[in-house]
Amino acid sequence: MKTILLAGCACCLATTALAAAPVKLTGQTATYTLALSKVRGHAVTGATGRLQFNVLETCNAYTVSQRMTLLIRNQDGSLSRTVSNYDTWESKGGHRLTFVLRQTEGGKTKVEDQGSATTGPAGGEVHYLVPKGKVVKLPPGTLFPMAHTRQILLAAEAGKPYIDPPLFDGTSTHGAEHTFVAILGERKPAHSKFPSLAVLPSTLVDIGFFRRTNNDTEPDFRTQMRYYTNGVSRDVRLDFGSFVLHGDLTALTVPPEACPDKTAPHRP
Repeated sequence: MKTILLAGCACCLATTALAAAPVKLTGQTATYTLALSKVRGHAVTGATGRLQFNVLETCNAYTVSQRMTLLIRNQDGSLSRTVSNYDTWESKGGHRLTFVLRQTEGGKTKVEDQGSATTGPAGGEVHYLVPKGKVVKLPPGTLFPMAHTRQILLAAEAGKPYIDPPLFDGTSTHGAEHTFVAILGERKPAHSKFPSLAVLPSTLVDIGFFRRTNNDTEPDFRTQMRYYTNGVSRDVRLDFGSFVLHGDLTALTVPPEACPDKTAPHRP
């Protein structure tokens, strides 16, 4: 599935408008309606769902809660319903993360991953509570989720065609993933049913997520979205391999900026 789209051309598209609106990740409550847009093979014949994404911003941290509900129709006509709840706390300095991932299927809920992590230029460490006692080293330059989003937007602002930082988000037990982010171009502020987005430029990105192995030529997961300079995304595409979902932003609330007098985040 790995494809580097227009990477050589994006550098000439991502400067002027983004520079007019500085990157400032904000709190948000966003709801996406998920619909099947592509099927590969015959294992899945239908899919629909809902994604709720909430970011609470304080002066020193972001608390993120994500809930995704998927209803999948299988080849034999049976239906499977899966609910994923993913919660994180991330320091604004990008050095500390706590995380928990829960999956509910068939009425049973299981904690898949839980723990805390630290990172920095020289690398870091993950200490898992689930699996109990597991410790994983993180490579130098590993980013946590909100810091990763911020680096994507800063790269677009600088006119870069791509970035490829390692990412740890707490959704697996094997530590950091490799990411390849193709920055596909910018769009000036345009009419939107969401007033907070109508005044902001945006950039289209394509992100592949890979395990850090020698044979990671194909991503384990791939997503595409249009990011605004406040960190809100729309036109989301979720590629699970055997099927692809499109996420339509159907509801959005952006609260007032936290700590508007702060020019730089604390680094606790």
